[in-house]
Amino acid sequence: MRPRPDEAIPRQSIATYHDFLKSLLNDRDRFFEEVVEGVGLRSKLRYAVVTIVALAGFFGLVAGAYSGPAQAVSAAVKLPFLFFATFAVCFPAFFVVQVLVGSRLRLLQVAVLVFGALALACVLLAAFVPITAFFLITGANYYFQHLLNITIAGIAGLFGMYALHEGLSLVCEKREVYPRKALTIMRAWAVLFAFVGIQLAWSLRPFLGDRNQPFRVFGTYQGNFYAAVIYAVNKLIQGDDRPTSPSVKPDTLPRFRGLVLPLVDTVADTTRRRKRP
Repeated sequence: MRPRPDEAIPRQSIATYHDFLKSLLNDRDRFFEEVVEGVGLRSKLRYAVVTIVALAGFFGLVAGAYSGPAQAVSAAVKLPFLFFATFAVCFPAFFVVQVLVGSRLRLLQVAVLVFGALALACVLLAAFVPITAFFLITGANYYFQHLLNITIAGIAGLFGMYALHEGLSLVCEKREVYPRKALTIMRAWAVLFAFVGIQLAWSLRPFLGDRNQPFRVFGTYQGNFYAAVIYAVNKLIQGDDRPTSPSVKPDTLPRFRGLVLPLVDTVADTTRRRKRP
């Protein structure tokens, strides 16, 4: 017996990894509705984590290959860690504020929504790998490759946050479990998420690496991300194909110098007191 046109045809829930990826790419409404209904939350979270580790690691592996195998492996580990660390820093405040403004989504539901958006961003990163690999093979210079990877990461991140906003908007329209005023908070949180991610990426550098320098897991540089981007743009316009010296001056103090300087000052004061007659 065929269903009447006004009868809804039940859809099978997302049960496999293939279904998970398909729902993120082609049927996000289905993904968000199942999250709100609490269907298969743990499996969706597991699939999202696997996607972030595999695809973000894949992108990092190709990007880091510019400087050799060691840098490729380092970037493949650090890029997924960057996603998880940014989530760990930003998520608690986001969830608590959502609850305060009236959201009825549980902790696991909100976590799956955010991880789903991050997984979609990583799918986009992997989709851009052939472009990164093409310029890597054809001998693109350091500054071009550096800016290309930043642009790709920015596009993927923006689309992931857009997908999250889209999903929460759907929840507002079709379900009465998420207040519309919370969408404004979500937009502000997305900006905060971006700034935290950028700062963490700056702390975890290098990802691309410098062929002229020995391999290092972490760099010690002064400056900031935005100054580094402006510097790379200027070098690219000037026609430089690789850095002849570090793009920023070496940091002469430990990375967490805000915690070290008071101790240094205290020791110096004590030494001066002892020298006094």
